[in-house]
Amino acid sequence: MKGFRNKSKNRQHYDWFNVRNEDRPKWESLCPPGEYRILSGEVLSGVLPEPLINKYTNVFIMASGTASGNVYYMANGNRVDFNDNAVDQMPFGLAFVGDSPIASGCIIQHGDWENRTTTPPNDFWLEISASGIPTHYPLSELPTESNGKITDLRIDSQHDAFSNIVDALKEQVGE
Repeated sequence: MKGFRNKSKNRQHYDWFNVRNEDRPKWESLCPPGEYRILSGEVLSGVLPEPLINKYTNVFIMASGTASGNVYYMANGNRVDFNDNAVDQMPFGLAFVGDSPIASGCIIQHGDWENRTTTPPNDFWLEISASGIPTHYPLSELPTESNGKITDLRIDSQHDAFSNIVDALKEQVGE
């Protein structure tokens, strides 16, 4: 699946992907509106390119409904950046107008919100070296619970990522 890129003046830019075949009940089974989940990046197979998904250690999914019945989804992939010894958030978003998906979902590359990139402590990198997988290491920008209500989420970077995704999708939704 190929996306197209829309570069902005700052480093943050958007890659857009066809999401016309996405199914709202499938997404609701992953994460109901008003809630969040932490899942394996594999849940995005078929939506995003596999080489991108393979970079994710996990995905933070968040869904928010509107009074008009529309639902916005964010799947915020956590990608280990070995070059910078950091973990980057790479949010993908899509929306449903009623039960129908909008035409394109987008991923934000090089987001510019606070704590989008975090530098884990040395034991994180030691654990990666020893095991080869960082999926179970607690990251500071993820909640300690693997699921919950959005109203209970107290991690600003996740709210900021979601806000950026929703702003990018609003024109297609018509809100």
